[in-house]
Amino acid sequence: MKISATQYGLNVAINKAAEAGQARPASEHTAVGRSAAVEPLPGEAQKNLNALPEVDMAKVAEMRDAISSGKITLNLDALTAAMQDYFQR
Repeated sequence: MKISATQYGLNVAINKAAEAGQARPASEHTAVGRSAAVEPLPGEAQKNLNALPEVDMAKVAEMRDAISSGKITLNLDALTAAMQDYFQR
C-alpha cells in the first residue's frame, strides 16, 4: 500500500495532538449504534453463511487457470483504473 502525503500528514497531526494531550478522552466519543446493514441474519440464513468458506478457493483456482491458459483475457489498464477508483473512494 502506498502511503500518500495526506495520510502521512494526518498521522503526524494525530500523533502531535495525542502527545500534547489534545485528544478527547474516550468518554467524550459519540456512541455508534447498529445499522440495519449489519444486523444479524435470521437463523437458517446465518447458519448457511457460516458454513461457507470466506473465499471459494476452487473458483480462484479455476479463474487462475483460465487466465493463465488464455481462455480469459484481462485489460490490465482497465483493471488498474477500477481498483484505484474503488480504493480512493
